[in-house]
Amino acid sequence: MSGDEPAHHSKEIELKFEVDPQDAARVAEHPLLRDSLVPPEERDLTSAYFDTVDFALRKAGVYLRVRDTGTGYVQTVKSMRSEAEPMERFEWERQITSPRPELDHAEGTALAPVLTPEIKGSLRQLFVTTVKRKTYLVAQGYSEIEVALDQGDVLSDEGRRPISEVELELKRGNTTDLFSLARSLAEALPLRLAVKTKAERGYELVEGGTHDVEKATDIDIKPDMTSEEAFRAIAHNCLRQIIANAPATCRGLPEALHQMRIGLRRLRAALAIFDDIVADEQQGKIKAELKWVTQHLGPARDLDVFVTDVLRPQREARPGDENIAAALRDIEEKRTAAYARVAESLRSERFRTVVIDVVEWVETGPWSTDDDELRKELRTRPIAELAKKELRRLRKTIKKRGANLRHKSVRQRHKLRIRAKRLRYGTEFFAGTFDGHTSEKRRSDSLSALKDLQDALGGLNDIATRQTLIGHGVEHGPASSEEQAAKLLHNAEEAFARFIDTKAFWKA
Repeated sequence: MSGDEPAHHSKEIELKFEVDPQDAARVAEHPLLRDSLVPPEERDLTSAYFDTVDFALRKAGVYLRVRDTGTGYVQTVKSMRSEAEPMERFEWERQITSPRPELDHAEGTALAPVLTPEIKGSLRQLFVTTVKRKTYLVAQGYSEIEVALDQGDVLSDEGRRPISEVELELKRGNTTDLFSLARSLAEALPLRLAVKTKAERGYELVEGGTHDVEKATDIDIKPDMTSEEAFRAIAHNCLRQIIANAPATCRGLPEALHQMRIGLRRLRAALAIFDDIVADEQQGKIKAELKWVTQHLGPARDLDVFVTDVLRPQREARPGDENIAAALRDIEEKRTAAYARVAESLRSERFRTVVIDVVEWVETGPWSTDDDELRKELRTRPIAELAKKELRRLRKTIKKRGANLRHKSVRQRHKLRIRAKRLRYGTEFFAGTFDGHTSEKRRSDSLSALKDLQDALGGLNDIATRQTLIGHGVEHGPASSEEQAAKLLHNAEEAFARFIDTKAFWKA
C-alpha cells in the first residue's frame, strides 16, 4: 500500500484472548500452531496512540494509532464499535512516512468528522504499546486463520502494564471455523475471552488505574434496525459487561460480582424478550449454562448484602457486643469461602467454554441461519414492532401480578420482581427506539417506578433469604424484620401505583 493510496477500510473478524504470561510458551507448542501453513513470523511492533488531553477522540468513538513495523509506519483509525461487538473491528489503514499522524489522510475514515482545527492542534501522544508478535497461519476446516501471540507492555508517563494476548483473525473462510479453532485452543490452554482492546488498557493506564468494575453502557437501538441486528447489539453489550467484570470478581471485589450478575440478568432478559427470534435447538443449552454461572455467583452476593446491610451497621452501633462480633467473623469466613468457589468456577474450563459458546451462538447460531420463511421474516422485521409487542406484554403481566400485592406470597412477589426487572431492562434496551420529549418523560417515570418497585421487592426477598443466615442471637437490624417488611411492602405498593399511572412510553 503506497503513501498515495487512500486509507484502506476493512472489517476484521477476530477473537481476542488473554493468557497469563507464564502460559504463553504453551500456546506456541499447540499442535495446530506447530502445523502452521507458513513458517511463523516474528516482529517487534511499537504503536503510539494519539488523542487530546481531554480524550476528544475516545469520546467520539475513535482510536488513532501510528505503528512502527520495523520497515515503515502505518497509520490506523479504528472505530470503537468493538466495545459492544466483541468480534468486529472497523478500521482504516494506510502507510505514512513518519511516526506522527498524517491527518490529511483521514478523509473517508471515522476520524474525519472529529478533526476540527482545535483538535488537530491539540493531538498528542498519550501512550505506547511495545509488543513482540509471533504469527501463525492455521488451516481450520475450510478456513485460514491467523493466530497472533502478543507479549509486551503498555507504556505511558503514568507507568507500565503488561500485555499477554492471543488474537485469532479470520483471513479466509467462515466464522464457524474461527470458533472451532478458539475452542480447540481453549480446551488445551487457560485462555480467557477478552473484550478490552490495547487502546482501552492504555487509556486506563493514563487515567491512573484499572477499570475493574464495568457497568452497563447505553445501547442505541434505532427503530429501523432489524430484530436480528438489535438482538446482536444488545447481546454483545451484555456479554461485555459479563466478561469485563470476571477478573475482578475472581479477586473478590463485591461490586464487580454485582455488575457481572447484572450483565447475566440483562442477557437472560434479552433472551426472553427476543424469544420469537432466537428460539432454536441450541437455546436451551445456552440458557442452562447462563443459569449455571448465575447460580455460582448468588451465595457470595447474598453474604455481601448481609454483611453490608445488617452486620456492619450493627457492629458500628454496638461495638462491644460479642454476639455481633462473632456473627461478623463467621459470615466473613463464609463469604471468603463463597468467593473462593466463585473464582474456581470462573477460572474453570467450563466457564471459558460457556463464554465462547454464547458468543458463537449469538453470531452464528441456527436462529440466524434458518431458511424458514417465517423465521427469516421475524429476523428482518423492524425492531420497533417487536419492542412494542414485548414491552406491552410485560407491562400487562406486571399490572396483573402486582394487583393486591399485600396478599401475595413470597414466591409470587419474587416472580413479580423478575418481571419488573425484565421490563426495566427492556425499557433501557429500547431507550433509543422511541424518541421524542413525551416518550422520554414517560420512559423516565416508568424506569423510576420500576426501580423503586424492584428495590422494595428485593428488600422483601432479602429478609426471607436472611432467615437462613441469622445466627449467634443477631437481629435483622435496628428495626425488627416485621417493621422492615411492612415499610418495604408500603414502598412496593406505592411504586406499583406510580407504574400503573405512567403511560406506555412507546405509544407517545
